[in-house]
Amino acid sequence: MNNVATFVESLRRAAPAQATLIDSRAALLEADPPRLLEDLLERGVLDRNRLLQLWADSLGVAYINPTTVAVPTGEPEQLPIDIARRVRAIVLHSLGETATVAMADPRNPRQIDSLAKILGKSVSPVFAPAGEIGAVIDMYLGPQGDIAANLDSVCAALPTLVGAREIKSGADVADLVDSRAIIELLNSIILTAYRRRASDIHLEARPENSRVRMRIDGDMETVMELPRAVHMTLVARIKLLCQLDVSQTRLPQDGAFELAFGPLNTSFRVSTLPSLYGEKAVLRVLGSPLNQSMLNLSTLGFGQATLEAVKRVISRPNGILIVCGPTGSGKTTTLYGCINELSRPDLNITTIEDPVEYRLPEITQHQVNSAIGLTFAKVLRSIMRQDPDVILIGEIRDLETALIATEAALTGHLVLTTLHTNNALQAVTRLVEIGVEPYLVAPTTMGVLSQRLVRRVCASCKEAYVPTEAELAPHFTGWADVPVKLYRGRGCPRCFGTGYSGRVGIYEFVEVSERMRELISEKQSVALLIEEAKQVGRRSLRYDGLKKALIGWTTLEEVERNTQPDVDYMPVAN
Repeated sequence: MNNVATFVESLRRAAPAQATLIDSRAALLEADPPRLLEDLLERGVLDRNRLLQLWADSLGVAYINPTTVAVPTGEPEQLPIDIARRVRAIVLHSLGETATVAMADPRNPRQIDSLAKILGKSVSPVFAPAGEIGAVIDMYLGPQGDIAANLDSVCAALPTLVGAREIKSGADVADLVDSRAIIELLNSIILTAYRRRASDIHLEARPENSRVRMRIDGDMETVMELPRAVHMTLVARIKLLCQLDVSQTRLPQDGAFELAFGPLNTSFRVSTLPSLYGEKAVLRVLGSPLNQSMLNLSTLGFGQATLEAVKRVISRPNGILIVCGPTGSGKTTTLYGCINELSRPDLNITTIEDPVEYRLPEITQHQVNSAIGLTFAKVLRSIMRQDPDVILIGEIRDLETALIATEAALTGHLVLTTLHTNNALQAVTRLVEIGVEPYLVAPTTMGVLSQRLVRRVCASCKEAYVPTEAELAPHFTGWADVPVKLYRGRGCPRCFGTGYSGRVGIYEFVEVSERMRELISEKQSVALLIEEAKQVGRRSLRYDGLKKALIGWTTLEEVERNTQPDVDYMPVAN
């Protein structure tokens, strides 16, 4: 049986309702397998990822979506762009003497041998459709590959557009917002953010110029400085994309827009705010394919015991799981990981969010809009009349939302939500402080998870070192005679010289016990709750961070920077 026949048979089993259509398209296009695949994708006979996985299975290789991978861009790790375009192939990973290469035709031995010679490594082929590979080539290796050079060339063209006059009026801005130079400039900045895995883009007006900064792996980094004359036009272009009032520069405005690069769609939440030297615009990157690939509990960095405890809590038919931490600590990603873990056809899963950061086709998502009175509480009240099984509430902000959430948990629903607190058990007392009666909080709260994000040591330049006794003493007890190795990044092109690439979560999880419910009902202090939690195995954020430093995921400096000291939980040498 050839691979097309194998694919068609697997597809018929996966989508029996579409069997007639599948057979007819296969009979018509069997001689052109790539066209058959594209035809079935266009007709939506099955979920795109599932259909592509079945195709890859028929070829005997894995399917990897290249849009969810931060591909290497430098030599000699990557293929030359002309070769990559011609053969529709791109290197996804390069480790040691092996390169993982996404190919539209991964069963072509001559092509695999040729790529191996070019790279000087053995090639491990995986499948990706030509369209996805082409989009990633354009994204990472295209003419905007050298972002600094591209921005310089665009800025050099702007004086020709502006002429001798200074940009002052709305009319001047209107002449420029649709110019190709400004469009390319904004696209270049967004591409930079995409490639650097930035979560936020800041456009800041200063007395002499305009500064572009990005939050990369949690830290602000200056990426580019632009002529001040460009700043007003760039902000106006962003407002135009958000359908905001371009002429209004004295009041804050909020909006959102989407931008597509081939099949890659990224959403942005935008905030503009007047400052001393002009408007500041901040773009929050939402729904990036790179981020969506993380929406799985097993990839978030949980220890095995914590992962099992979280899964145990969310497997219950009712109750509340609270995830807490500061803004940008990954709370929403964790909640989506829980939703992915729970998602199945026999459950009605509904979310209330502000904003909707990831679009999941299998569940119902609701966007809050306070401007028209569509608040968390109002949406939640309506959802309760729509027979939900699982409800995700983006954040509990007020007493009304908190009361409806706890009542929903009491009446047989599983509620997943977030609060802003410094540690896990403060979340329980925060609900009481908001105004929820302890007799409601105690029986409904099943588990509380506190988390932070720390930078991950770059795998490409990671090195081990032996820390001094002075470095170990503040964090470890009884380790003076125990050989300890820690890890750090030397700095390389892959991590832009920082020694870090990506982030990993550190967690403190408390599964609420019956004794803790009694303490909550009695309005006891957080200190007493923590003492009781220690008896059932609670470990602090600092403890989890130190464990991840020991196994080489992060550094001591990152743990110190993101957690509070907790002497009761120092790892002790055996």
